[in-house]
Amino acid sequence: MIKNKFTFLLFFLGGTLFLFPSFNGDGWGMVREYNYRGWQTTSERVVVARLAKSQQDGLFSAGGLLGLLDAPDGWVFGAEIANRQYELYETGQPIQSYLVYKSHPGFQGLVFGLFDRLTNFPASTNLAIFRGTVAFVSSIVIALIAAAMAVEFGWLAGVLLLLFAAVSEWTILPAGSLYWNLWAFFLPFVCGMYLLADASKKNDYPAFKIYLVILITVWIKILFTGFEIITTALVMATVPFVYFAIRDRWEWKNFFQRATMLGVSLVLATMAGLGTLILQITAADGSLKSGIYYVRDTFIRRAAGNADEFRGQYAESLGASYAEVIGKYLNTPAFSISDVSILYWHLIVMFALFTLLYLFRHRKAIHANFSRTGMALMIATWYSMLAPLSWYVIFKPTSYIHTFLFPMAWQMPFTLLGFALCGYVIQDLFRSKTAQLTY
Repeated sequence: MIKNKFTFLLFFLGGTLFLFPSFNGDGWGMVREYNYRGWQTTSERVVVARLAKSQQDGLFSAGGLLGLLDAPDGWVFGAEIANRQYELYETGQPIQSYLVYKSHPGFQGLVFGLFDRLTNFPASTNLAIFRGTVAFVSSIVIALIAAAMAVEFGWLAGVLLLLFAAVSEWTILPAGSLYWNLWAFFLPFVCGMYLLADASKKNDYPAFKIYLVILITVWIKILFTGFEIITTALVMATVPFVYFAIRDRWEWKNFFQRATMLGVSLVLATMAGLGTLILQITAADGSLKSGIYYVRDTFIRRAAGNADEFRGQYAESLGASYAEVIGKYLNTPAFSISDVSILYWHLIVMFALFTLLYLFRHRKAIHANFSRTGMALMIATWYSMLAPLSWYVIFKPTSYIHTFLFPMAWQMPFTLLGFALCGYVIQDLFRSKTAQLTY
């Protein structure tokens, strides 16, 4: 017990401190594919615009939604319009117009805006505080995952997970972003993992508590990150249930009951998020129909539309094949070693080889009264691959267009668990070798 507490604290505290420099401004310079600050500016410009809007017109003006200031040409990208958002926030110049971004509740704008109004700090200082806070909380959440992996599967599982999280640009980029708030995506997964571990230890399943926490944390995810990669987050929240169902040999009746209640919780949380967004759009536009129609039209455009009804990139994205879209993300660099890029399909092959190695070494014991920890980890890891795939398949059009954003879905939590699996298998291999030498 003491050893487990020491391992947990070591990985939690050490992991947080280890990840923070990487998450807070790419301190180690691991982002290679994109200009770090340019990528951040493109996404967080709508949050900065919200801060300026809240300064001048109040926290709940325009429904509290994110947006874009003084943008006569609409939703355009480019350094000039992005820099304009920072200029208006930092100088306090009068806002001429505010283009509302209706796809995201933007609650970070409310939280940061409240802090901004309660302090007399310069805008540049506040931005540094906000980015540092988001990076720190993201570091804590990933460190909690690493600590759980180290306690459950051995120190190497936690070490490899931390190393990958610290060097992969698709963890680094969203981890310190005011828009993306990486921590929020993992919150339901982490809470579910620790709640189920505690329930397993006490041999008591507090159903109401577990489902209420999952519902609230998924709702928080939506409030702070909108419906970005929503299916990935929802599937990710189910992964701990798959792991403990296998490890603890849940009866089929209990498994189906718990899976059903989990599904209900996820649906209710999603509906709560949608309801919140619709109310915000209603407050901004003065029309309930406006909110409902926007949500409907956005879903059609990003997921279920007919290519013949659109033009340009929307028509192209709706007509793209699933293989084409998934292929783009399989060939995305996960991280780089010197000048060599390791692609996501390389990682998948590596995870498969370690899986086969473990199965081969324990091929006889698997059919006996074998410890189910390793088997549960393997099944949960490969099951978690459905999380990113769900987004690439269901929201194929937006995945096709925004390839500079959604490789991060691979980390949620498939590749993190994949590295934990590799660490577990390596330690298992050395344990077997040590046992043979001792014998």
